Amino acid sequence: MDLNIIIGLLSGSLATLLIKEVFNQINRKVDFSRDLKKLTFERKLDKAEKAVSFYSTYLNTIIEMKKSYEVILKTLNEDKDLDISIVENIINQHSNNLTKLMKNSYPEANTAHLYFDLEDLEKWNESDISDLLENLSETKFKDNDIQFWLDIYNSHLEKGEKEKADFYWDKIEESLPSYSKSLQKVVDSLERNRNAVYQLIKTVKEQI
Repeated sequence: MDLNIIIGLLSGSLATLLIKEVFNQINRKVDFSRDLKKLTFERKLDKAEKAVSFYSTYLNTIIEMKKSYEVILKTLNEDKDLDISIVENIINQHSNNLTKLMKNSYPEANTAHLYFDLEDLEKWNESDISDLLENLSETKFKDNDIQFWLDIYNSHLEKGEKEKADFYWDKIEESLPSYSKSLQKVVDSLERNRNAVYQLIKTVKEQI
């Protein structure tokens, strides 16, 4: 057989094999890329579900706490005859629920930041956190003062010492406007936090 013919046949065969291998590699890359996208989507979906579940529960709790503070505020401003202790118990229960939620679910939900762009400093930032803590602390301080004077008031009232009791009741009434302002600050902070969390949930859903 002519050498040129043999070389031509071998070259043709090799070219066919090379082309086939090239197509195989391309198909492998396509499959890998598709599998990677599928895995990434599944991870994003898992993180999204956990984040939305956490923040939805957090949001509902914040709303309930905000409503509770609004009830106390309305009672003070409109001088309504309501049992504040019931509302305070609800607030304490929600506070405990938030503590458990943060401990059990937040670390996992927070990993959603690796897959979604959730930073929005205009809606909630370090300054807002500081304001909320300061407002809660200020309100609790004034609440303790009122409770202190109320205990003394009741003590004098039980002893029939009306003049002394009236003195401490006047102190309580004098402190109520300032106390109401502090409560309003807490309500405003919780409302800002509610809006920020609502937007965060919306952003996660939009970015899936």
